[in-house]
Amino acid sequence: MTTAARKPIFSSGCHFDILICLGLVLAVFVPYHQVAAHRFIEFDDGVYAFQNTYIIKGLCWDSICWAFTNTDSANWQPLTWISHFVDREIFGPHPGGYLLENVAWHALASCLCYLAFYKTTGRRLFAFTVALFFAVHPTNVENVAWASERKSLLDAVFWFAAIISYLDFIETRSFRSYGVTVIAHILGLLSKAMSITLPCTLVLIHVLYLVYHPDRRDPGSRPRHYVKGMLLPVVPLLALSAYFTLVTISAQSMAMPGTSLYSPGLRLINVLRSYYRYIEMFFHPGELANFYPLFQNELTFRSAIPAIVALSAITIAVCLLVRRKPQLLIGWCWYLGTMVPVIGLVQVGSQSHADRYLYIPMLGLAFLYPVLFEELCSIGALWRRAVAGVSLAILAVSMIAATQIQVSYWKDGVTLFRHSLSVTGNCVTSVMSLAAAYSRTGRYPEMIAFADSQIATATNPDNKAKLSFFKASGLYNMQKYEAAIASAQKALDWGDTSEVVYFILAASNYQMGNKEKAAQYLAKAKTVHKPVNRTSLVEVEREDYTARLELLVKETAAPNENHDSQAPAAAGSSVSGTKN
Repeated sequence: MTTAARKPIFSSGCHFDILICLGLVLAVFVPYHQVAAHRFIEFDDGVYAFQNTYIIKGLCWDSICWAFTNTDSANWQPLTWISHFVDREIFGPHPGGYLLENVAWHALASCLCYLAFYKTTGRRLFAFTVALFFAVHPTNVENVAWASERKSLLDAVFWFAAIISYLDFIETRSFRSYGVTVIAHILGLLSKAMSITLPCTLVLIHVLYLVYHPDRRDPGSRPRHYVKGMLLPVVPLLALSAYFTLVTISAQSMAMPGTSLYSPGLRLINVLRSYYRYIEMFFHPGELANFYPLFQNELTFRSAIPAIVALSAITIAVCLLVRRKPQLLIGWCWYLGTMVPVIGLVQVGSQSHADRYLYIPMLGLAFLYPVLFEELCSIGALWRRAVAGVSLAILAVSMIAATQIQVSYWKDGVTLFRHSLSVTGNCVTSVMSLAAAYSRTGRYPEMIAFADSQIATATNPDNKAKLSFFKASGLYNMQKYEAAIASAQKALDWGDTSEVVYFILAASNYQMGNKEKAAQYLAKAKTVHKPVNRTSLVEVEREDYTARLELLVKETAAPNENHDSQAPAAAGSSVSGTKN
């Protein structure tokens, strides 16, 4: 393949490209502007924002060193942590700033997506259609409206930057352009491990580039020449991906040691079902939730038959159409390949699938629409072009409207987890998250009523114990100490012997003047007490728990202390979820 002059990102008609990018930014801002008034949620945001000691410190040398050495969040993602440090310095504890920055990163990624595919295909219709789906598809709300998902946004920005620089390398064979590609790949890997599949997508981009630029093909070259030219440049990138894959697997195995409890057969069934479910979510993004539970009894071969049939049919169809429409096969390979790190071959956590995992893979599915629109426009009749334009406009408006509604569910933890429970049914993770949301926002009567309703229907003693702890914490904060003691005792009876249960028993007895009992429970709490790691994936994180415990020790040690003085409040709670 011969080298050619560098093709600028903004070529002839660059003003039109700038207007398209501004249109994408506006399309993003319309549904997402409401996040300025949103709050952090009780699902991972404690780890990534309001309960993490190093985040609270802000951007300092100690925090930066921690970012490059920490794997407690089940990932090694130093660049993501540093972005949160910067947020803390700029916005303090106010969530609106964090979330608006997410919107800005997503808007930037959407513009780079357009530029990357325009540089690949030279077709504005193709690039704009794909970028529009990326910008305003409802399944991407989780990545933008959730502070903890900054990593996906950073990864996307560097992903598209790598594609643009790689295309420049294809055209010019410039080592500078290749160096930018390598740097962008490293930055993406430092943001989120899902970037490990970028080298493979660069090969697909190269093929797509040749589809739309037949003049760049050398008629006298053999297929082996093309394969060599495509594969050799990505070998160093694949080596980087392999290294980060090992780091990520190590981090996840240490942070979440009990999550890979499913046999290879069950994981394969879930993989097939998930591939099928993501396609459904792309074409019909209804009933989206922040957590989809994985139930082992549902993982049967019969349940995977619809997925097997659908995936096989799509594969056969795109292969049959490969000569006429190779873009469809390229898009299908993009979707299947970029999903590999998060599809469940290595099971991490108890979710079956997640909206956020479709962020980059959905681009491959989106290839279908510009192919259809290009086919209509190529026929030549004016009315067919009008049909394509109107169809695209309807798609844009419907996606923006659906995204507007989906974003509203993320305004706070209570709203989000209520909606999630309405979608998935009685999911334990969402139940505990909703209880934590009630507790952290001081809505104790609602939390207690909710806990009672869940305890009445729960069959797992461990779940009953956790809910009883939440109830006891709420009763304590409402100064109903006798009832708090009774609820904490039930938590003990159901097997929860953690230090927080003993702490509530000690604090409640102290408030009632039973200092001897308070001292006994406090002694038990101290025997099981472990320092709180505010970045680990524990089910309930206790902000400033150690300080409250030490204060109670001093108060119980003072025999003449007025027992009516207010003891430290019971801990606020934040539920941690699955990282990827």
